[in-house]
Amino acid sequence: MGKTVFKVLKIAVVILLVGGLLFIGNFLNRLGPLPTGYVAHSFCSNLFVSKRNYHDINSQDITALQRRLTSTQVNGNSVVSSFGFWPIGYTSISVYRPGLGCGQLAGETMAALEGPTSLKRDIPREQPAELEWPKLVRAPEGVNTKALKLAMDQAFADIAEDYEDRQNTRALIIFHKGQLIAEQYGEGFTPHIPLNSWSMTKSATSALIGILVKQGKINLQDKAQITGWDGADDLRSKVTIEHLLQMTSGLKFNEGYESDPISDVQLMLMNSRDLPAYAAKFPVTAEPGTRWSYQTASPVLLGRIIRDSFDSDEQYYHFPQRALFNKLGMRNAYYQADGAGTYVGGAFLYATARDWARFGLLYLNDGIVNGERILPEGWVEYSHTPTDASMKARAYGAQFWLNDKSANPWMPSIPEDAYAAQGHYGQAVIIIPSRELVVVRMGQTYNGSAWNMELFLSETLAALPE
Repeated sequence: MGKTVFKVLKIAVVILLVGGLLFIGNFLNRLGPLPTGYVAHSFCSNLFVSKRNYHDINSQDITALQRRLTSTQVNGNSVVSSFGFWPIGYTSISVYRPGLGCGQLAGETMAALEGPTSLKRDIPREQPAELEWPKLVRAPEGVNTKALKLAMDQAFADIAEDYEDRQNTRALIIFHKGQLIAEQYGEGFTPHIPLNSWSMTKSATSALIGILVKQGKINLQDKAQITGWDGADDLRSKVTIEHLLQMTSGLKFNEGYESDPISDVQLMLMNSRDLPAYAAKFPVTAEPGTRWSYQTASPVLLGRIIRDSFDSDEQYYHFPQRALFNKLGMRNAYYQADGAGTYVGGAFLYATARDWARFGLLYLNDGIVNGERILPEGWVEYSHTPTDASMKARAYGAQFWLNDKSANPWMPSIPEDAYAAQGHYGQAVIIIPSRELVVVRMGQTYNGSAWNMELFLSETLAALPE
């Protein structure tokens, strides 16, 4: 009897060990594409779009854990990043195409890349005089310059020994009443280096939707008409372009970046060749318009809708530059296309802090630049008007975060009319109409508690005249 029990226990232990190893192996196989995809795309974008050097990218844009998990090499216009050990492993390849940026192969071959191999960006040789960057006003009337300088200095001060615990502010720009009153950059960064804007991309995509509405190419009340969303009993058939724009489509999509190592957003951004096709697979589990949920899938699908609004890809690929960036003087703004050739509507736009300041001023000035209306009349107000659904969580408009009083207030000490484009790791363009203020902050803040935007804004506002 004792031998039988012992034998059963041995078998049970073996089964548990084998099961555990299979579980770990499956987890690692699922996890592998995420660090490799992130590392490959980060290196690719920063090397070829931002023109930064390998060492700086490796030490500043790749975490210590990611460096331990991956090995990376640059092969011509591609970056190859590998994870794991035999028989468990994964390799991600991000391919740079001039003018289109970096797209993921996501396990496929180079032959799977769609779209042109390169694009000549249609940028004026010289910046028009009316779009030249203004000179810094060193003693603006009524501004407490000493208090403002102190706030700026504190924004760049880092005492944490570990790089990943620092603020890592890379750029700060402040416009007040049409004047440039502050501009500062972190060590190694300049006004001309495009930086990863992360989810601030969403707000730029919203502006492009607005321009297409103005041109009559898009009607917000039209159904999204995403491939596969036309089933009679499928709630997705009820989703309109506006639902996606306001993030009230009802999509069931896991947006967890740090909270879930294998979240939907990670798999979409880091291991998908065709991002809209990936986003389109998710079900709608609430009546469209009734539930707000922040999801990168929504602007990714808007990116596909934008592409489908054009008669030719030739028109489509030049649209962001000609219709928005050139009009504002955003010379270094760089949308990136996925491996299927669609601009990624929810992330990966690289732009300088000055580019984003121009974008913020566009909204502060009701969509008008140098007397030309870029956005349709009423679009700016529409963009920062909260939906009823979002007010039950956190006030949100058309791809902009709002400071209106909601169930979960954003920045209680800041004027309620403040709204913003915001991105991962502390990117933000804050617009406060009542104070005629635009603030741009870009950085690489891994530890969210290291940077306090509300505190910085409070200190800045206290230095400004009422």
